[in-house]
Amino acid sequence: MGLFLLALLLPLQACQSASANNFGVISLDVTPNRVIENGKFIATAVINNASKNEATYIVPVMVNGIADDRTTVILAPGKSQEIHFTLQKSKAGTYEIRIGDKSFTVTVEKLVPASFKLSNLNINMEVANPGEEVVITTDIANTGGSEGTYTAELKLNGVTEQYDRVIMKPGSSFILFKVTKTEPGTYDVTIGDLSGKYIVQKPIETIQITAPTPAAQGRVSQRPQSSPSG
Repeated sequence: MGLFLLALLLPLQACQSASANNFGVISLDVTPNRVIENGKFIATAVINNASKNEATYIVPVMVNGIADDRTTVILAPGKSQEIHFTLQKSKAGTYEIRIGDKSFTVTVEKLVPASFKLSNLNINMEVANPGEEVVITTDIANTGGSEGTYTAELKLNGVTEQYDRVIMKPGSSFILFKVTKTEPGTYDVTIGDLSGKYIVQKPIETIQITAPTPAAQGRVSQRPQSSPSG
């Protein structure tokens, strides 16, 4: 049993010794160098076989001094190969990524939840005719650090008229509503904490004027003549 274990350990020791003495890391790069919690980053290294013989290398990637992953590479004498490690950390902090004698620092930032802000409420007309379409828009910004969902409600005179569910990554966009009202009156518009108003005016009444007919224009009023007194 002891001889069997020794037979297994000897090739492993030779492999480790060969790796330590003969392989070199030409370059190391990590992208991106800043991620949020649980974000993935890729460590890319180019290794070289500096020996005169083909060799097998077990290449570990060290994160803050602890082996996080490893890969096995077989290289001919004098040859180089690019290797990749995909890494992920769930806790915010600074991490030293090391392969061989090359190191790179990655910052993992705390995940900031989505945060939404509305601004610039715009109503495309102040006065509309009954049945005329009114366009209402507002800018929306996700000022947080991650994707989130926001439900925008359009209220007219305090009553929900429409709503729009927006899924946004950090950044800016806009929300658009189209409404049509036939009832004349003033409509108070509210989206979030923004407010405005517009008016639907009464229909313009058409007054018809009838011109007199030609026969009526030419008619002469005749008065009865009195008989001459005798």
